[in-house]
Amino acid sequence: MTDMTEMSLADQLYAGIQLTRPLLRNITARVEHDLAGTGITVGQRAILEALLALGEATAPQITAHLDVTRQFVGREIKILHDEGKLLRVDNPRHRASKLYRLSEEARAIIAAIRAREAREIAAFSKGFTSEEIRGFYKILSTLNREFSQIKTK
Repeated sequence: MTDMTEMSLADQLYAGIQLTRPLLRNITARVEHDLAGTGITVGQRAILEALLALGEATAPQITAHLDVTRQFVGREIKILHDEGKLLRVDNPRHRASKLYRLSEEARAIIAAIRAREAREIAAFSKGFTSEEIRGFYKILSTLNREFSQIKTK
């Protein structure tokens, strides 16, 4: 393996970008492992977390928030609603569109999941400076924005 100090900054960034594919697989595997016994899948967790952040939202708003397909959101919402984890309420702004909210059960499940994750991330983050974490966030945000524009061109 090449020493990173011998690589140009562009090559180092490229090498970092190449790590995202296995990183995403490893994160997904870890989330699946940590969800064992909760009755929640990784996809359902994403919907619950989105609604925790949004409060209530339509399926298209959840789709936009997560930047995933309508079909994925529709499928997961149906399952969660059928299991009583999501409440469907009238949308005062649009008669045909429903709003979704977390049930109390789902709110407790996602709050417990997020609390455990927050403890782990807080412990892990102690190995980095605030500047490193801000830089990490800035780079990932910029990469996400740049790569997301490719699909709209």
